[in-house]
Amino acid sequence: MKQKCMNCGLVFYPTKNNYVGYPYIWHRDKDIDSSPARTFHSRYCMDQFLSKHSDILIPIFKQIKESEDINNARTRENQAERKQATSP
Repeated sequence: MKQKCMNCGLVFYPTKNNYVGYPYIWHRDKDIDSSPARTFHSRYCMDQFLSKHSDILIPIFKQIKESEDINNARTRENQAERKQATSP
């Protein structure tokens, strides 16, 4: 599949069976094709893009982390409630 690097515009060809492009996502399930997710031709281009847009990305990353923390707290509360409900 033909891709264009989001940072420099270079054309590259990631496929299911090669390691071309970043971010490279390794799956245990070999049937999953992560090549459409590879949007940078090299690690250097990915790093450049992330550092160039860090002012936009950092608040998004923090929001994701906060949401995960809230969901994890809810899960712990639900597990504790179930444990109390089933104990004599």
